[in-house]
Amino acid sequence: MIFLVAGCVLLGLVFGSFANVLVYRLPRGESIVSPGSRCPSCGHALSWYENIPLASWLVLRGHCRHCDEAISIRYPLLELCLGLTWGYMAWHFGWEMELVTALIFSMMLWVLTWIDLETGLLPDVITLPGIAIGIVFGMVLGHLQDSVIGAVAGYSLFWLVARVFLLLTGREGLGYGDFKLLAMLGAFLGWQALPFVIFISSFCGAVIGSIYLLLTRKHVRAQIPFGPYLAASGMIWLLWGSDLLRWYLDVIKPA
Repeated sequence: MIFLVAGCVLLGLVFGSFANVLVYRLPRGESIVSPGSRCPSCGHALSWYENIPLASWLVLRGHCRHCDEAISIRYPLLELCLGLTWGYMAWHFGWEMELVTALIFSMMLWVLTWIDLETGLLPDVITLPGIAIGIVFGMVLGHLQDSVIGAVAGYSLFWLVARVFLLLTGREGLGYGDFKLLAMLGAFLGWQALPFVIFISSFCGAVIGSIYLLLTRKHVRAQIPFGPYLAASGMIWLLWGSDLLRWYLDVIKPA
């Protein structure tokens, strides 16, 4: 087990570096293949020793070696987050097929979270293939029906909520990216996860959003990304959903 966990941590750091490429380039419509990694400020092509996950950013003290401009702390943070996440996934699932699903799913969620935080977007190029991948894994793991229903219900529920909100207020409350992200969560996790994901993400979004608006004194209509709350709720269900469901059933079970 120790080798699996250590291997997944190292792979997570490496794929975290690639995740940074996705976060930076996808919203800008740039190729994720070419050119190679470069400084976002001066365009200097990074050498292999300037592109080592975590280590290079620390050695260079968060600055480009060529132009000395600061490099966002998001780069080492995302690498670290994915490395630790993948290591925990390996410890949690062990040598099971669910581990492969969890690694791919968690990487997609981390990328979508950072893109939404930085740009307010949830790119179709991730969410739509994510729905398809979730359904494929559902078929492989024997939960095809749950995955298909989850994808359809996830999109439909948020679409309905958004339409009602638009009719009542005359303005948009949710973006179409949120519909597709919830559909992706339903595809990976099954329809059973949707009530939990919607409730927890909405509750946390309302509380944290209210605090944010209060502290920053921004207008009540300020756009606050909802994707990170959905992603976090989906991760919680992926790891502890069955335990939460059993606990809930035990609580409501008649004495």
